[in-house]
Amino acid sequence: MSEKRNYITIMNFSGIYKYEKFYKDENVIWLDFSGLQGKNCYCDDSAEKLIRERIKNMSPQGLHFIDSGNYHYATKFWIDKIKEKFNLIVIDYHSDMQQPAFYSILSCGSWIAQCLENNTYIDKIILMGISKEQKKALTGKYKDRLICIDNEQIKKDDFLELQGLNRKYPVYISIDKDVLSRNILETNWSQGDMKLTELKSILHGIIPKQNIIGIDLCGECANEEGKLRAVQKNDEVNANLLRFLKNERNLCRMNCHTVQYKS
Repeated sequence: MSEKRNYITIMNFSGIYKYEKFYKDENVIWLDFSGLQGKNCYCDDSAEKLIRERIKNMSPQGLHFIDSGNYHYATKFWIDKIKEKFNLIVIDYHSDMQQPAFYSILSCGSWIAQCLENNTYIDKIILMGISKEQKKALTGKYKDRLICIDNEQIKKDDFLELQGLNRKYPVYISIDKDVLSRNILETNWSQGDMKLTELKSILHGIIPKQNIIGIDLCGECANEEGKLRAVQKNDEVNANLLRFLKNERNLCRMNCHTVQYKS
């Protein structure tokens, strides 16, 4: 297997990234899925097969932009490639642990539950920033593998649950921008009230201290007519986070874990 060390990947599902420019001066890998059927919110078998085939020879290392929250399930495709014990940190206003409306089909609202059910390489999943209501709705089924820190705990710097984290394992981070306030940007889902500085503070508390496998980021606004300002604000936040992450981690040197992965 030949290693392809691509550090910035754009997964263009909705077509939204064609209207943004944060990546224009970067050496990116562009994966265009805008014409793919069976991908919006739910990912059917044929769409899943094609997406997995397109990333077959790519490492889960690096930074992946995966469009709006409708496609957050794409995180599963990246982490399913990891073949060693690791921790998954998800910064999201939603738990993404609903039962799918159609039996076993992968969706943006159920992918974390499916990872807990099927991925034995995950030691712990750490959910950060979800609403208090969503936290209360979680069952105790995954209590041994799930650490949940809601948005109110984050504001109080209450991270006691992280004491149960085995820090010898590397980390993959998945960020949904819907944790951020609508004063900062607009996504196509309900949103929290986190400031961008708070999000970066959380990441700063993780990245320099952990061996990082990869990071992905979703939460674009809907690709609809009349959304020009919303697209611009998303683009600005993407550019801000990209600069921040490159500075924190340098994407290919600082605390980058060379992961065992399956093509």
